[in-house]
Parts: sequence; structure tokens; C-alpha cells
Amino acid sequence: MYYTDDPLADFARWDADQERKQSELPICDECGERIQDEYCYTWGGCIICPDCLEENHRRGVEDLAG
Repeated sequence: MYYTDDPLADFARWDADQERKQSELPICDECGERIQDEYCYTWGGCIICPDCLEENHRRGVEDLAG
């Protein structure tokens, strides 16, 4: 990215670039938010962010023993 003597124009260009990059990120099928982490999970054709995987799919082994 290049800079000019107009900080407001520089910021506007940087902000537009950030919005464009964010719009290209995958969307979590669980929470509907853009995944901004460095990784995500795919499971049964779904894209899941790390937070949703931890909160919604983690189970204790003893809870499932039966």
C-alpha cells in the first residue's frame, strides 16, 4: 500500500481494502459470523469457526460413556 500527503484519503483506501478482505472470509454455518481466525473446521459440509466448535461440539468422554 502506498501513502500520500492526505491521511484521510490514505485511511479511506486502507479501510476499503480491509472491508474487501473481510467480505472474502468464510462464514461460520453455526453462528453466521465471518471467520477471522487463521483456521476453521469443515465437518459434514459445514464450515465451523473454532469458537463454535469448542462451545457446541466438545463433549467430555465420561459424559458419553455408557
